[in-house]
Amino acid sequence: MTYFSKEFTSWLDEHADEIDQNSGDLADSLLEKIAAEGAFKVGVPKEFGGLGGSRQDVIDVLTELSYYSLTASFVGWGQRTFIENILASDNPYPRETWLDDLLTGRLSAGTGLSNCVKYLSAIEELNVTIVEEDGQHYLKGRLPWVTNLRSDNYLVVFAAAYADPAKKPVILAVPKSAGIKRSADLEFISLQGANTAALTFDRIPLDENWILSDDAQAFVAETRPVFLGYQFGLAFGLAQRSLDEVKHSLASSRFVLEDEYHETLESLETIKKKLYEGLENPQYFIENTHTRELFQLRIDIVDVVAASLLLELQASGGRGYLKHSTSSFARRWNEGAFLPIVSPSAVQLRHILSA
Repeated sequence: MTYFSKEFTSWLDEHADEIDQNSGDLADSLLEKIAAEGAFKVGVPKEFGGLGGSRQDVIDVLTELSYYSLTASFVGWGQRTFIENILASDNPYPRETWLDDLLTGRLSAGTGLSNCVKYLSAIEELNVTIVEEDGQHYLKGRLPWVTNLRSDNYLVVFAAAYADPAKKPVILAVPKSAGIKRSADLEFISLQGANTAALTFDRIPLDENWILSDDAQAFVAETRPVFLGYQFGLAFGLAQRSLDEVKHSLASSRFVLEDEYHETLESLETIKKKLYEGLENPQYFIENTHTRELFQLRIDIVDVVAASLLLELQASGGRGYLKHSTSSFARRWNEGAFLPIVSPSAVQLRHILSA
């Protein structure tokens, strides 16, 4: 099934290299262009203004985006994962206040929960603390890397720990207007148009309307399958695009790559099947044994993307290494280098599984 118009995918394919390398007006327009296609409404219940659909449908949307541009898919992942978090919250305020603007792309949203996922796996401490002074609670700390922070108007979801250790960490959704300090966009070798920056919280008064959950551990355990599961959409589309490029070359002297092509394609389809089957049952990947299965699938898909890109390089030969090649292989190679470090990174997941 195709979720996007031919007009949009042609535009994205044409501008993917520029969006990959540059911030600015074109990158800033990306979110609203994706939203105009109805992409963020997929998987959102109709009673909340969505189109309905499953988690697999959301991954398929992100897969179609990453087929043309990983930057577009990464932006889409940040927006859609934020939406999923406010849908999962018992607090109606974020939905009533922000959901309409999130669905239309008028408001961008960053998902800063990587720190919390690692915290719950005993990899690192939470970066933001809630301190109490004269009866008022304040947010203090820094999130070093959050994507989809369009500078004019954004929200961010993250976990914060009370300075009082007797209190459980909470999940918050905080608007830019609260007084968050945003850095300039971080400079990457790829995905520059994804509006990724660091955020600083310097004694921001805590509004209780921002609390999505007063139990971060329980909330993240429930939402982690979506947080990680939607990330697969970034990898699926990129791998498929590379494999399609390889397929076009098999009729020539590159036919010697045919066995590797089919093996890699089979690995890709196997991971898809296992992921989609697990996500059909909302509780499946929440159980500890199956959470570890999800982590392993996430590691495996990184290897499949790497294999796909290496095959594409071999299939394209010297043509793919030319600086001004029209194949966009160089961009995909750099995009692929990003996937092992998307948080939680492949190394962090290996660390968790080794425990």
